Amino acid sequence: MTENRLLDKLMIGVSEKYSLTPQESKVLSMLLQGYSIPQVAVHLEVSPYTAEKHSQTVLRKLNIMYKRELPFWLLKEMETAKGMVNI
Repeated sequence: MTENRLLDKLMIGVSEKYSLTPQESKVLSMLLQGYSIPQVAVHLEVSPYTAEKHSQTVLRKLNIMYKRELPFWLLKEMETAKGMVNI
């Protein structure tokens, strides 16, 4: 399974678990892939301000304070999902 398909599969469960909107799920996926806020804004065709607000909302819903915590959060989610999803 490719890295992107794995991330897509995980994102479905994460979106439901944390009540993320489709737009918030896209933002989270891009942040996890290393996109910057300006890159997210361009890709989603929104202002950098809007992209930043989406990012802040996602972090709040995930109960983390900083974007730099995302890799650790992802590892925790993957460990939790191991038994629940056929990865």
